Amino acid sequence: MAKDRKHHFVPVCYLNHFKQVGHIHSYSKKREKEYVCGVDAICELPYFYKITQESWWKTFEIEKDFFSSNVESPLGPMITKIEESIQNSLAENRSIAKIILSEETRRSIASMIFIQFYRTPRFKNYYEGRKLIRHGISSITHEFAKEEITDPVLVHALSTYLNPHMHNKVVSYLVTGQWVFRYSDENVFLTSDNPVVWIPLKGPKHERFTVGNIDESKCFLYYPITPNIVLEIYDKDAKGLPSDFDNLVIRANAERIAGLNLNTIINAEDIVILLDKDISSYSIDITLKII
Repeated sequence: MAKDRKHHFVPVCYLNHFKQVGHIHSYSKKREKEYVCGVDAICELPYFYKITQESWWKTFEIEKDFFSSNVESPLGPMITKIEESIQNSLAENRSIAKIILSEETRRSIASMIFIQFYRTPRFKNYYEGRKLIRHGISSITHEFAKEEITDPVLVHALSTYLNPHMHNKVVSYLVTGQWVFRYSDENVFLTSDNPVVWIPLKGPKHERFTVGNIDESKCFLYYPITPNIVLEIYDKDAKGLPSDFDNLVIRANAERIAGLNLNTIINAEDIVILLDKDISSYSIDITLKII
């Protein structure tokens, strides 16, 4: 068990990009209150990943063995690399440009999005009270053992971000989508305690921000990477998309910025990470056009 009681479901290395003079300016939707705090005090819950079920699984520390070692350590350098690539592509102050991403980089980014989408309290609450029967490998006997999993942390993890079948399926779906990076020279994009905004396009109306699987229906998804960059991923079969609408960097206009920020606020479970404006500045009547 990790000694640190603060388990972040949004990584500190990601939140650091949204700091202002060493602190985070936030708004709580539940308390209807703005406040300032340190990065370490936001988007975390005490022992969120603590496994309590008496089994060999208890020897596995999700916070340390999975997230700290395999997810958060490569995320910071990856964000820096994306920033550099985008700035290079727009070196001539163009409004639109192409970005070159290797298949490996694209898959790594998609993997980070997949993990972030499913690791939040929203999904843990969704799987609360459910059970799983898993074939585990005992750390002592090295034999296969059928085990009923009832611990909510394990049910959540093994149903989503620690499920290799689901990981491969969703990441493959995201990788084959059409990617656009919206960019602004100013720090304009918000993020939240649910940074990945997933909008299903199934049915006559967009059933926004529901709990479900990304690849179950055609969708529009976006992820604020920094206050200057938002990655948008479109379903490859979405109607109206030109065939070359992929690997683009587009300077975001005011309408696009407002639409993305408003949907980020709506998608937040509680905490919205603001910039230098108060929350009322973003409460505007605008519809986010998918394209």
